[in-house]
Amino acid sequence: MAHHHQHSHSRAEKESLSLSQQINAATREGHDKINGMIMSRLSLGLRDYRLYREGIFSFSQVYKTFEDAWMAAISPEATTDPRIKTALQSLYSRPLLRTPQLVKDLEYFYGGETYHGIEPMSTRAKYVSHIKQIISQKPHLVIAYAHNYYMALFAGGKILKYQISLARGFFPPRRNMAEEECKAAGTNLFSFEVPKGEEGLLRSGFKDALLDIQSTLTEEERTEIIEESKAIFKNNEMLILELDRLCAAMAPSPKDTGILTLDENRWMAFIRSHKFLLLFVMFFCYAAARLFFF
Repeated sequence: MAHHHQHSHSRAEKESLSLSQQINAATREGHDKINGMIMSRLSLGLRDYRLYREGIFSFSQVYKTFEDAWMAAISPEATTDPRIKTALQSLYSRPLLRTPQLVKDLEYFYGGETYHGIEPMSTRAKYVSHIKQIISQKPHLVIAYAHNYYMALFAGGKILKYQISLARGFFPPRRNMAEEECKAAGTNLFSFEVPKGEEGLLRSGFKDALLDIQSTLTEEERTEIIEESKAIFKNNEMLILELDRLCAAMAPSPKDTGILTLDENRWMAFIRSHKFLLLFVMFFCYAAARLFFF
């Protein structure tokens, strides 16, 4: 009897939480793990934009994939269940989209260099494939990706942009561009194209829309969104580990950077260099601390 009462109490507690709060509670462990991984890579700051751009290239594929799937699901010709289609249309707001902003960042950091494709068997390729497949089968899972990737930016993006802008010698010079223009050109990921001072309204609008649509979702759909949110953090972890491996191969020699001294061995060069590779995902660190206070 007591056990049944306890079970009913926990169920009532769960039902009293918003979907956003349930996602946050379910992914707390994932937040903490990503937080630790990122903090262990940040102590030496920014040194080489080439490694940073490798990182944002990986995550640009994630944003592009779920944003494309989202727009496809709400397009006039989409065969999405009308109930889900309406929910996804309510949540959609053009200024949220990060793909156009990431394209600007990548164009700046790559300059005249050619973009490389995704290696077919890479972690990021597998993640992209997973996102395409799962959203085509269950379009409501767009909500998991939108919530986790946008709310994290809302939580820590502004602080992160400021920290990156302080990194001396990080932004590569480009013809006819002043230093401040270079900084702006390389931090579009963290900028939302809304009138000045209205970023908070974009965030609150997203949260309100999510609150409004959650009642139109079935319990099974809400559970699937929460479970996919957990998977997102596991996949983020795998992306970070893949970037570590890429970074080890790309670790600049003393001659490349002029920063490391000749008596440092290659391992030390890697340790010192790869710390900043994932700075762009530092917003997950801030999200871990702040998402629960929204």
